[in-house]
This record gives sequence, C-alpha cells and structure tokens, in this order.
Amino acid sequence: MREFTEIKYEFKDGLAQVTINRPERLNSLGMNLAEEFAALGDALIDEKRVRVVLLTGEGRAFSTGRDLKESASHTPEEADRYQLLGMDTVTKWENLPMPTIASINGHAFGWGMEIALACDIRLAAQEATLCFPETALGVFPGAGGTVRLPRLILPGVAKELIYTAKRFDGKEAERIGLVNRSYPSNRLMDESTAIAEAIATNGPLGVRAAKKVITQTQNMSMAQAIEYSNAVRMPLNFTDDFSEALVAFREKRKPNFLGK
Repeated sequence: MREFTEIKYEFKDGLAQVTINRPERLNSLGMNLAEEFAALGDALIDEKRVRVVLLTGEGRAFSTGRDLKESASHTPEEADRYQLLGMDTVTKWENLPMPTIASINGHAFGWGMEIALACDIRLAAQEATLCFPETALGVFPGAGGTVRLPRLILPGVAKELIYTAKRFDGKEAERIGLVNRSYPSNRLMDESTAIAEAIATNGPLGVRAAKKVITQTQNMSMAQAIEYSNAVRMPLNFTDDFSEALVAFREKRKPNFLGK
C-alpha cells in the first residue's frame, strides 16, 4: 500500500481501517484527497488479505464534502476534473469486493454522505450532523447521491432530504433507515470495530461471494437471481476453506480460513 498524506491506512488481522485525515478542513474533499482516495480504491480492489474495510474520519468530522474554498479557485477544466474524480472515488469504493463499513463519527455533508452510501454498512454517532447541502448551493449531489439515496430509503424521504438540504442527526438517520444503527459518540468506534472483526473472522471467499450476489441480483427477476446465486455458490463447496470449516466443526474449534 502506498503512502498517503491525507488518508491514514492501518491493517491488522484482515481488517483495514481507513481514516480520512484532513481535520483542519473538516476532512473536506480537495483535489489531493480525491486523487488519493481514487488510488486507494484501485489498491484495495486487488488486496486479497483485506477481509473488511472500516472507514471513518479524523477529528470531529467524517467528511464535510466538497472543499468550497479550494473549489472557488478552480478553472472550468479543473472543476470538470474534480466532478468526475469525486464520482470515480465513490464508484470505486462501491465496487470493492470486500465488505465496507462507514463509521460516521461527526459532520457528514455532500461527498461525505455519498461515500457512506457506497458502503455496505453504515453506523453513525447519535450526535453526528448529516446533510445533503448541494441544492442550497444551486447544484445537486454529484457523486451519485441522487441515484443511491432513493434506492436505500423511501424515495419520498430521499427527495425531501435532497430538495430541502436540511440537517439531521444520527438518531434520525437510523429512524429513516439511512444507517443501520446509531450510538453515542464514545461507543461508535468500539461498536464499529466489533462488527468489522465479526466479519473478518468469517470465511473471506463466502463473504465476498455473498456481497457479489447481493449486489449483482438487485435488478434481476427472482428466477435469474436464484440461478446467479447457484452459479456463485456451488464452487464454494470445493474450497479449502469449506473443508477446513467442516474439520473445525468436527474438532469443536474455530476454523482457520485462508481464503482459498
């Protein structure tokens, strides 16, 4: 993994923790951070050792989205590049083969919300402030938020959040189904890590395959989805990991999964 200047990357026992590390700008997305995040996505796609990724922010923000101060000086060409790069970071994150968890520790606006939407699991501090502020700036969420949000929660609720640009907290995010659960700030990382570790102890081939099936069958008919699921599931019967799980069950111990 390359060295980053605005991202912290830590890896241990199958768990990769990614921390957006630009606290002096409330982890807002400037061009450098966008480029680093895109590079991180490229690196993680081929990372076989990583079984789960936990994403959070340094300091009192998860990410406040676009760096408006930096964007104000963009040329038209830079503005277009920034827009496409912002979308690219989210798309790459959504396409990662391993599960991803967003631990929304504080302010999450704009791109911060959109990268969270691309995660498989979202958890939030009850005190966190969340918002899609773009319409108040004369635009709309440009990194896929208008597409992903109404697929995640009720379309009418998604429209209200985007059209009004209103702010809401982690408790409200849990109530409307935007996050799986919300916790007091002092418990959030412990709870997030516990879920990540629970995922990391399971068989990585099965977990990745489950994510693949869940993702790919969203718009299939039931018959097509079942056929696809069988095609992905059947080969797992003949893996070393499944054989190890059967032996471990017989020996009354935890299996040692190697991802093969």
